[in-house]
Order: sequence, then C-alpha cells, then structure tokens
Amino acid sequence: MSAMGESLSILWHFVLAKWLRRFRTRKQLMAWQRRKLDAFLRKAVRTFPYYGGHNLRLQDLPPMDKQGYRENFEMLNPWGISLEEAEELALRAERERDFSPELRDGITVGLSSGTSGKRGVFLVSRDDRVRWAGIMLARTLSNASLRHLINPWRPALKIAFFLRANSNLYRTIASRRVDFRYFDLLRDLGNLMSELQGYAPDILIAPASVLAELTRMDALSIQPRQVISVAEVLEHPDAVAIEAKFGGRPANLYQATEGFLASTCNEGKLHLNEEFMGVEREWLDHSRTRFHPVITDFSRSSQAFIRYRLDDVLVADEEGCSCGRVSSTILRIEGRSDEVLWFGGAVFPDVLRQVFYAMPVDLGPYRLEQHGNALHVMIRNSSPEIESEVAAGLQRFFNQRDCQPAEIRFVPWTDQPAGEKQRRIRQVTRESFSI
Repeated sequence: MSAMGESLSILWHFVLAKWLRRFRTRKQLMAWQRRKLDAFLRKAVRTFPYYGGHNLRLQDLPPMDKQGYRENFEMLNPWGISLEEAEELALRAERERDFSPELRDGITVGLSSGTSGKRGVFLVSRDDRVRWAGIMLARTLSNASLRHLINPWRPALKIAFFLRANSNLYRTIASRRVDFRYFDLLRDLGNLMSELQGYAPDILIAPASVLAELTRMDALSIQPRQVISVAEVLEHPDAVAIEAKFGGRPANLYQATEGFLASTCNEGKLHLNEEFMGVEREWLDHSRTRFHPVITDFSRSSQAFIRYRLDDVLVADEEGCSCGRVSSTILRIEGRSDEVLWFGGAVFPDVLRQVFYAMPVDLGPYRLEQHGNALHVMIRNSSPEIESEVAAGLQRFFNQRDCQPAEIRFVPWTDQPAGEKQRRIRQVTRESFSI
C-alpha cells in the first residue's frame, strides 16, 4: 500500500468510526453486531486453521484464555507464524530498541509488558494497522484537537507517547498533519521531561503512574490540550493531580494485546468498542457488578480473538451515557485477576484503594502484595507515623469485612524496573486459612 493509499484508508476508517457507524438505539447496534459476527465466523473457518472445518456458532465455543492462546498461536493467525518466531523478533526489537523490523508480508509483532505472567504477543497486518489508526484517532481526538488537525494553516498536531516499547502500529498515526513522538520509558525520566518540555505536545499519552510522576515535576510547564492515560489503572488521586497540573481531566484509553477495547467519550464515560467487537460478561460477584470481558473481535484479520477471556476486572455501568453513543459503558477498569486478593473471600483492588484514599496522610506511591496469609505493604515515602496510620486503616478494613484478617508486614520500598507497569496491588500467593 502506497503512503497516499495508507493515508486515504486511515481517513476512511476515521470517518466510518467517527460519523458513519452511529446507531440511534442499542437494539440497532446489537442487531448489526450479530450480522457482523455471523459474517466474521463464516470467514474464520477459511482464514484461521484452528477453526478449519467447523461450522462455527459462537455459543458452542468454550472461552479461550491466554495460556490456551499461546499453545495454539500458530493456528490462530492466517500465516502460520509460530509463537517462537514472533517472540524472537519482538524480543530482539526490545533489546536493540529498534521497533521497525517486520515479519513476512509486513506483519508487525508486539509484546505486552508481562506483569500478569507470560507476555502476550500480538500480530498486526498493514490493513489492520491503518484500520486501528483511523479508529484510534476517531475515538481519542477531542473536538478541539480535531479542528487543529484539519486546519491546514496550523502546524501538525503533536502527540507525545510514553511507553516501554514502540511499534509500527503506533507510528501508523504519524503523517504530515500528525507529529508523533515516542518517549522511551527505559530512559531516565528526568531527561525525558526535558525533551517533553521542549516538544510541548498538544496531546500527552502515558501510563497512569508516569503521568502521576510528571505532576510532581515543578519544572514541567507544558499545557497539552488532551491528557490520556494508558496501560494501567488510573487511580482517583492521580487523576485529580493530573487535572490540577495540566488543566484538563485525563481520559482513559483501554488498549491491550487483544485489541482496542474502550475509550473515554466527551462526557468522561468509558465506552466499550462494541462497534468492532462482541463483549460477553463473565460475572465475578453475586451482585453482577464486576466481570471478566470475553471478546470476539470481528474487525481484525491478523489474529483470531474469538470468545477470548481477558483477566481484566471491569466494573459495569448500567446508566448509559448522554454523549450519543449507545455502546455499553463501564465505570472503571479495576485491575487484573491477580490483583484480586483472597483472605477468606475476594477482596477487589478498588476496595483496597479506597482505604488508602481515606488515609489522613500523603502516602505517595505504594504497593500491596499478598503472600499467603500476609499482606506486604511497600510505601516509598514511609515513616513510623505513616506505617501506623496504614496498619490501623487496614486493620479496620479487615475487621469490618466478612473475611479473615491479614498479617500486615511493612517491607522496604524497591523501585520497579524501568519501563515496567507500577503495579500497586498484586496477589503473589493465596491465603491458606481454613474456611
């Protein structure tokens, strides 16, 4: 595909996602989605060897998890690319910090950060890249950013993107009208801040913990039009600090190895991208509040994500949204399944975060890890007074809930490796209480 052809294709997918693929009612969206799913499944039996020879009906297929996907990787893409071949290219790119190499037929390979175990591997064709770029721009650009983009007398829209690894996928959005600059999180954050100051982006995209660190840098005086949090759970205190620093409420972008799952609308609600994928809900609690999403992406041809169960924990929102989109909304991305702690019952990560929000002292960065019956607490700005407050707050929490109390241990703070997600709550091993 020529550069001009690629630009026109991105524009088409942008217009399609922004204005043409709109539905007045949820019933219309669901009917259209069923037709797209049926057509995709008919094509899948010819495209992906794993499903060859089957008369696919979605309801007859068991959900697939990450381990099952890795075991069948070669049969879940149309080129027969093995997991070993894909991982070898992606790991070499990360070692050499050169993310431009591709596999045959222009296939881009990327890796997840791997904080929840085995790293996820994704393949993206050229066609899927331009489709992704158009949809991403349509879903993330504010009206002000869009007016800037389409005004030929204004300079290119500048986007600063902080992440552990770059990709041909992300660079697809660069053009004469979009100045895309990658900031490598394996470099020193102080040096990155100096470059960011000089770049003065219109849009700042970074993991939540990186945005939180930038708010603490008094010398940083940029005024981006948009701030977008990616890759990590955006906690409320961080969101408040980001808004105070940069003058605008940060948006959320829910992008994973498995695809572009959700984004924040102009009203601040997080919408699932049901115009491009089916999302089933595997409920995790009796109140049907939290769920694992089970996705079937019917817009993607590079890999088959059919009834794929993510280990993310999403919190449902039944109120809908006044922005005009009829796709489902979620209140928040609460974390991953390994962030659910077990002390005689499930303790969801957002509930524990509320305990820390209510502390009368400024904790700064912290991490919680469950090791059997013990809860290890790491606080970067620790002191005897802070530890006393935290211990009392956690004891009250466990006393008020129908679960076993944890043994609270304060552990010295250690920085995460450069570029890794700043995981704050994690289950290392489950408790061994007698219930």
